[in-house]
This record gives sequence, structure tokens and C-alpha cells, in this order.
Amino acid sequence: MVGILSIDFDYFLDVCIKERDIYFPDGSDEIPKDKLALMWEERYKKYPKLKEIGVIKEFYLLKSFLQNLKISKDNIHKSDTHKDIKKLINRIPINKQLYIVNIDFHHDYYHYYRGEDIYNCGNWLRRVIEDRPDTKIKWIRREDSQLYSLEGIFPFEHTTDIKSIFNDKFEYIFICKSPEWSPPHLIDKYEELAHILVNKKIA
Repeated sequence: MVGILSIDFDYFLDVCIKERDIYFPDGSDEIPKDKLALMWEERYKKYPKLKEIGVIKEFYLLKSFLQNLKISKDNIHKSDTHKDIKKLINRIPINKQLYIVNIDFHHDYYHYYRGEDIYNCGNWLRRVIEDRPDTKIKWIRREDSQLYSLEGIFPFEHTTDIKSIFNDKFEYIFICKSPEWSPPHLIDKYEELAHILVNKKIA
């Protein structure tokens, strides 16, 4: 079994789901960067409290975990969008069973997509299961994360205990910024995590 640790920075934001709905723009991973920047600028003007958002304590737990993790730099993938995890997964032979631990505010098991690309940041996990149905999943979620998709409650293992990853083994790590869900003033916090990985702080 091949272990993949998938990290979406939006998990670490110190806001509840109601605040996300109020403060954040109605974005997607298909919005051009310049347009998304303007959308965030408008939200900051409308909701000054947005600038006060920080990160939860689990950010520092994961940072410590990554600093002590032994893994090849070749097995690390950094991206803006979660759908790019497909590029990492496609490198792994189809006959290998996957174990994906997804640290994420969203479960990413939704159905929707737009345009010709059936993969997006909200349905990539569903696509993985469609392509590789023997994949084992564990979702590290927040207390107020949405648990439902069209079929009902999220059908795989899920927990709010991020410390559960301490007992797992990983051969690959994927990390994404999700700029449509993560306020720009927190980009430095995202880079703190990514820096550990891309600068070979783990070998």
C-alpha cells in the first residue's frame, strides 16, 4: 500500500464555516489569478475583520511532523490547486493500492465540474475512487466541515484528530494553497509548510 499525505492549507484557517461563507469570495480553481486577487481585495474592504484571521494550533503540529518526516524530495508535489494531485497519483502504478490521508476543510468528494476538465479541486477524490476503487481514504476534517455529498454522509474514514497521522506511513506528500479559499494575508503561513518540503528540510 502506498501512503499519500494530502494537505490543503484551507484546513488551517481559524474561522468557522459561517465566517467562511460570509467573508470569502465565491471562488473556484478556474478563476484567473488577477480576477481572484480583485475578488479578495473587495472582500477585505467589505469585511475588515478578514485581516485578523490566523491559523489554528494544528498548523504547528503538522509543521513539526513534516520537519521530522523522512521522505524523498522527488515524492513531493506543491501546487495552487488540489486537482493537481492527479499528477502525483498518475506516477504510481495502477496495480498499487493507495492510502490517501487528506487534511482538508472540504471532503472533495463532490460531483460538480465545469467545462471539459472533469477534475477540479472539489471532486478530485471522487475521480480517484472512480479510477482506483480499492483506494483507502482517511479525511482529517474540522468540526464544522460539511459531511455530506449527493449520496449522503462521506462514506470513508474521517476524524477531527490530526494527531492520527503520527501512526501512518507516507511515501508521497502533496500540498496545495487553494487561493480561492485561503485569504492572501496568510500566504506566508502556507509557505512555512511548503518551505519545509520544497527546500529539502526533509531528506
